[in-house]
Amino acid sequence: MKAVLFVDDHEVLARLSCEILEMQGYKAVSAFSAADALEKFRREKFDIIVTDMRMEGMDGLELARKVHATSPKTPVIIVTGYGPVEGGNDVKACLAKEELFPSLLEKIKLYLDESSKEEEEALETTRQS
Repeated sequence: MKAVLFVDDHEVLARLSCEILEMQGYKAVSAFSAADALEKFRREKFDIIVTDMRMEGMDGLELARKVHATSPKTPVIIVTGYGPVEGGNDVKACLAKEELFPSLLEKIKLYLDESSKEEEEALETTRQS
């Protein structure tokens, strides 16, 4: 089962989003700040991170950069109510909060399928060696 870390300082949104993700077959864990998310990311393995852009202390882009410092292949999706964010290589997609579902589910499926294919190709290359 693929694991999603959903980060948002609006606890109700984070909890509801996790419920929706779990109904779609994902393991979903919520964090209510970037610092909380980094702590959970250090303790558990997550296949993808979905994070709010604007949060107290550390924004979603900074969180994405810190995650990629230790896990460069982990996809990060930014969710914002303030317009598009340019995150370079640290951000796979930026979605508007008003249109979160089903767009988020489509992006998660896309990026998790991509990472699964990369893992399979790496295993196949290792077996052929």
